[in-house]
Amino acid sequence: MREIKTKLKVIPEGRDGVYLCEKEDIIQWLNESGLELIYNFIAGGPCMIGCDWELESVIEEINKSERIGILTGEAQRGNMRHALSVISKNTLYMFDIGEIKEEDLEVIHEEKP
Repeated sequence: MREIKTKLKVIPEGRDGVYLCEKEDIIQWLNESGLELIYNFIAGGPCMIGCDWELESVIEEINKSERIGILTGEAQRGNMRHALSVISKNTLYMFDIGEIKEEDLEVIHEEKP
């Protein structure tokens, strides 16, 4: 993976090391990453299924998703070091996009009414 100059725009989710991001922001970041294949796992009860996905397939799933999460620090370590979570059609996909650190993020704090 090449060095990415664009910081990933995220919003704190509420738990330590867990952030939410918009589809267009993660897609831009992934396109700049140089990743061609991204390892994914899907937890399915007592078993896990994992395989490499082509970048285009990851982007397709992101475009269909209801929620996108970025994990850092302990949250990422506790998730087999997979930093990108995508919820699509009631399925949680976890993608290994490399280690994401706080300094890789542009944290946007939403104004509460």
